[in-house]
Amino acid sequence: MATLELADGLAEAVLESGGQLQRRESAREVVPSGFSPLDALLPAGGVRRGSLLEWLTDDGDATGGGAVTLAFAVACRLAAPAGRHEGRCRHGAIVVVDRAGWFHPPAVLPWLEDRQLIVARPSRDEDELWAIDQSLRCRGVAAVLAWPRATAWGVAAAPSLGSRSPRHWTTAMRRWQLAARASGAVGLLVRSQAARGEPSWAEARISVASLPGGTLLERPLRLMATGGAWPGAAPDAERWSEVSIDLARGVAGSQRIAVGLRGVSPTRSDEGEALRAFVKGVAACRAS
Repeated sequence: MATLELADGLAEAVLESGGQLQRRESAREVVPSGFSPLDALLPAGGVRRGSLLEWLTDDGDATGGGAVTLAFAVACRLAAPAGRHEGRCRHGAIVVVDRAGWFHPPAVLPWLEDRQLIVARPSRDEDELWAIDQSLRCRGVAAVLAWPRATAWGVAAAPSLGSRSPRHWTTAMRRWQLAARASGAVGLLVRSQAARGEPSWAEARISVASLPGGTLLERPLRLMATGGAWPGAAPDAERWSEVSIDLARGVAGSQRIAVGLRGVSPTRSDEGEALRAFVKGVAACRAS
């Protein structure tokens, strides 16, 4: 009898602790990404500070299918002062951990002040893990952008990259999540679609693919919510949207976009509010 009472007490304590944790996480500041169709796919309706986001791209696409570009634009919003919605970032640092060595800073410097950008180029697995971890622990960092295990999807880099087991990287991601939670920084991790089958500590996973019809100054992308660790991050119906990036300024482009659910006719950008309300309702039902 005493054993049953102890077990019941422990179960109640665990549930209470879990509820407190979820309430604390829900109370964190949520920052609009600058792309309302993307916000509609995120559990919090924006980017929650102190969290991880995964951006999944097709195997063999060394440029990330636009995922790196979009993630960096979101990082600029996270680094911007409260109330600033476009133009140059002037608050907080953005750290790019570029193990593969192909990140080109001049392409994004017009989006922010150069003193805000820190680029690290580790040469070993351990150094890459350490650089991401330490950057996420720093309270002066707004966002950390990285593409761990990049050679797994075709980027030429050191041969040992990606040689460790998925479990090793899952453990590393858990450490990154705890580091981000402690500092308030956001980890933006670009990964291969092959990572979809691995456990995730990210608040959301967003699949990113390029769309035809882009120009030298604008790039259209198709986004799809494919899961995550947070309640409501993966509704039964697959949600998708289209965004356009102004490559000169790193903000939402002028092209009209569409949002919708797989198997449902798309809505245009001016109908996005109704879709976001529907998605939040689905997420609330799943969380309860």
